[in-house]
Amino acid sequence: MKFLLTEVSPVNLIFFRFFFGSILLFLLLFFFEDVKMPARDLLHVAFLGLVGITLYQFLFTYALKSTSVTNVSIIINSAPLYGGVLSSLLGFEKFNGKRALGAIAGFFGVFIIITKGNFFLDTGDTTGNLLAVGASFLWALYTILSKPLLDRHSPLKVTTFSMIIGSILFLPFIPFYSDPEEYVRLSVTGWVILVCTVIFSVVVAFFLWYRAVSRIGPSRTIIYQYAIPVFAAVFAWLLLGERIYFSQVAGAAIVFSSIWLARRS
Repeated sequence: MKFLLTEVSPVNLIFFRFFFGSILLFLLLFFFEDVKMPARDLLHVAFLGLVGITLYQFLFTYALKSTSVTNVSIIINSAPLYGGVLSSLLGFEKFNGKRALGAIAGFFGVFIIITKGNFFLDTGDTTGNLLAVGASFLWALYTILSKPLLDRHSPLKVTTFSMIIGSILFLPFIPFYSDPEEYVRLSVTGWVILVCTVIFSVVVAFFLWYRAVSRIGPSRTIIYQYAIPVFAAVFAWLLLGERIYFSQVAGAAIVFSSIWLARRS
């Protein structure tokens, strides 16, 4: 995402990913399930699309463009803390002591991994940092509010409809923020990465996320978000030759301990 933002504007990036992601998901839904959604659930799924696709992606992408990857990574990973509180307040799941301890410990582990044990958060851009805070809250809200729909519909259907509506709601931004010529100027490497983000981080990831929420509940699912920096560090080591620090190993141990604790709560 950070690489793509050097060649493509945030709006062009979001629109391409979710417009074509919506098409792929709709084709999967059409061939493997049915495309009917009761009218009584359309407003709910439309709100999900607004929160988790339109607004979240807008804030997240502009945060990534405005401030450092380190800041965004840490701030976004506060979502499990918001998610636990929201889930309890809305009456979906009880945010008990074990789950709260797991969420706090996991966030601490993430902080260690991303800062490599320096416990230093970049100053960055204040606006970008605030956008990341807003995005984190919206992602937690998006995850929690999906549970009632997932009790009545398949993860694929909820994913597809929320993404389609979220993409449609994004259209008003296009005339003001989009530059179609950027697609023409995009490098071959950029196109490969862009297609990969559509297939893996939109279609596959969103479907698996909703499937997890339907199986184990929103607050248990969202705490797995803490594992993302762990795998990012591992792939950076395998693919880019980056060094893994002992502090990051310790942080990973804390993250997986927090996930284990949340599973038992």
